[in-house]
Amino acid sequence: MSKQNIVYLTDAALITCVIQVGRGDAILKAARKLGVSVGSSVHHAKGTGARKRFGLWGIAVETEKDVVSVLVSAEQRDVVFDALYRAGELDTPGVGFMYITPLEKVATYLPENVLKSLNNTESA
Repeated sequence: MSKQNIVYLTDAALITCVIQVGRGDAILKAARKLGVSVGSSVHHAKGTGARKRFGLWGIAVETEKDVVSVLVSAEQRDVVFDALYRAGELDTPGVGFMYITPLEKVATYLPENVLKSLNNTESA
């Protein structure tokens, strides 16, 4: 592996959706439809809370969720957030919630041709 400088991306955001199990694929599909494919993932999580303990009408509530993480640029943030909200049907009570975390710095590998392209647009 050659020694290269670390490439940092700035002005990025992480959109996180915590939703009912099975809805994660619909959110990933909506992200891909917008052209966001890098930095997208879904994983399962299990948590606890007051609803698990008490439940509605004393019935135990399932606490397993899908957690979807989507990495986007700051410019795409609002458009992608709205699309994922609609795709996950988060306007329905009890489906889940989502939030945006601004990222100060993201490190990743970028091929030389992409770096040159970025450098050319910055100097123009």
